[in-house]
Amino acid sequence: MRTTLRQLAAAAALITAVSIAPVGASAFMGDDGPPPAGSHFKRMATELGLSAQQKQGIRAIYEKNRAQYHPLLKQLAAERHALRALIQADAVDEAAIRAQSARVAAIQADLAVLRAHMGQEVRKLLTPEQAQKLRAFQEKMDERRGKPGSTKRIERGN
Repeated sequence: MRTTLRQLAAAAALITAVSIAPVGASAFMGDDGPPPAGSHFKRMATELGLSAQQKQGIRAIYEKNRAQYHPLLKQLAAERHALRALIQADAVDEAAIRAQSARVAAIQADLAVLRAHMGQEVRKLLTPEQAQKLRAFQEKMDERRGKPGSTKRIERGN
């Protein structure tokens, strides 16, 4: 009984964390987010040594995909909001939460596929050295974020 309650609490915490996670990191890095702009894009351009032509090409890739990307981001935000409302409701409607979670997951999958295609186009613009620098930078960012496979992942006690 106690194990079941812990599992349910852990699942609820995970769903809540996913539902309220911000959509803010750049798609250039493989996460949800807007096209490359601002200080993040400038930093990447500097780290990779992008030429003006490469920067323009990357921006063109994002501009070309904007019509698909931005509506998905808005839809994801709305579906996450709806999921959060279900999670925080006074009565737990497990079927509704599962259905809403599936909608969120479907949009996340669509975004992941779109980001993969965009990333592939971006990598085609990079020299082999720049592509290697990008992979190293992404690994470094994954480590900082504590993603699975990272040596800096935060372990939690029971």
